[in-house]
Amino acid sequence: MRMTSFSRQAAYAALMALLVVGGPALAQNRTTGLRLDSNRPVQIEGDQLEVLEDQGKAVFNGNVRVAQDKTVLRTGRLVIHYASGGSGGSITSSASKIEKLEATGGVNIQNGTQVATGDTGVFDMRTEVLVLSGKRVTLSEGGNVATGCKLTVSMKDGRAKLQGCGDSGSRPTILLQPQSSGN
Repeated sequence: MRMTSFSRQAAYAALMALLVVGGPALAQNRTTGLRLDSNRPVQIEGDQLEVLEDQGKAVFNGNVRVAQDKTVLRTGRLVIHYASGGSGGSITSSASKIEKLEATGGVNIQNGTQVATGDTGVFDMRTEVLVLSGKRVTLSEGGNVATGCKLTVSMKDGRAKLQGCGDSGSRPTILLQPQSSGN
């Protein structure tokens, strides 16, 4: 079966809409919209910070905002897990390595006109995988909207997967806006 120009454009637009998201401490990557940039400063703020040195984590609560360049994550609670062993530095030392970030209490990630929302978000620094999940995970840019219940993005290989909720036949959906011909 031969693919028409219109169906190729629709398939390409659908793929691009699924691949465009931002995340905490992330900068853009051509393939997925995501790439960790550990060389750039990250600012994290919230109403309260609790450092649990004996558990190897720091917990921000209330109006949490994480920013790096044009990427901003907003959430109710952010738990930063630090790698145990190895260099043995304290959480505030430069020897600390972040292992995982967990955002709960509603997650909103914005990078320019790209927006991703969900109930929870987990970023595993070791595997470079971001998982955004909830009753309704939404990815949007310029009127194009993709929805599902779980988005998994692997930054190493540039793959993204959007899944439905698994109940009552819920499936991922996408709304594509026609592009202007620019007369």
